Amino acid sequence: MTENLPIDDRVKKAWDDLQAVEAAVQEAEQTLHQATVTTRSADQKVELTVGAQGELLAVEFPGSGHRTMTGAELSASILDAAGRARAAMARQVMEAFDPLAGMLSGGPGAEDLAVDWNKIFGSALEAFEEPGESAAMSRLRDEIDEE
Repeated sequence: MTENLPIDDRVKKAWDDLQAVEAAVQEAEQTLHQATVTTRSADQKVELTVGAQGELLAVEFPGSGHRTMTGAELSASILDAAGRARAAMARQVMEAFDPLAGMLSGGPGAEDLAVDWNKIFGSALEAFEEPGESAAMSRLRDEIDEE
């Protein structure tokens, strides 16, 4: 399509496309700059907040249920909440940068620009996609069964 255009028009289109991508990146960065995610563990005894870079911002214990937990149970709840927060933030980052994927696809070298979200976020995308028991809770159950 653009191959049939004069070189000046192709250069202008490429420049315009580049500026649109830069604007989209800037918008995504601004969206994520102050982003936080707060989640609760499956047992609702731990609430955890993380920032856009996965930094731990707050750990709270709603109610008093945590007081009767063993160390292993509390640890499992904290890990569960952290995993859920990590997965939620990963999804939020992906959504913020999603418009870029459409802008970059179809152009020359687009296959080299594809984002491998699994490589970036690793297990965070797999651990909490389906409702149910987290890996931390599963490990806790295994630990309790062994005692």
